[in-house]
Amino acid sequence: MDERVLKWLKANKGRVFASPRNEVFKEKAQDFELLDIADERVKVHFSESTYQTALPLHFWMFDRALEYLLRNKGRPVRLGSKLTPPYDSDTIEGQIWKLPYPTGKASYKAAPHVCDILALAGLVEYLLVFNPETRRKVQGVKLLDNR
Repeated sequence: MDERVLKWLKANKGRVFASPRNEVFKEKAQDFELLDIADERVKVHFSESTYQTALPLHFWMFDRALEYLLRNKGRPVRLGSKLTPPYDSDTIEGQIWKLPYPTGKASYKAAPHVCDILALAGLVEYLLVFNPETRRKVQGVKLLDNR
């Protein structure tokens, strides 16, 4: 786990955040609370969720997202947010859920939530990018520095 991200997470445990996607993409993603940071995962709870269980975002998800962004040398990449496989390999979601999975299985959308935390920590920015398959502009993310 990137030390900057881990430091930010620990400093903000227990706080509620609005998704940075709301402002950039003019959408209403749910507010979320950072419940806990332990056992190499971040537990996130969504304000409007009726589920008592928190969404686990594993440290390896952040690592895979940052590694892919770093390999793309500052170029924006599609966020991707399919709920189930197959995931597009050229998206953050596809990189998070590439085989083999270090833990668990691919059963939930993780990229938007991982990238929200990366954006709030100041490592990435959201922007619109071109999807070559649909020929539409979609949500994307870009690394702000190359470490």
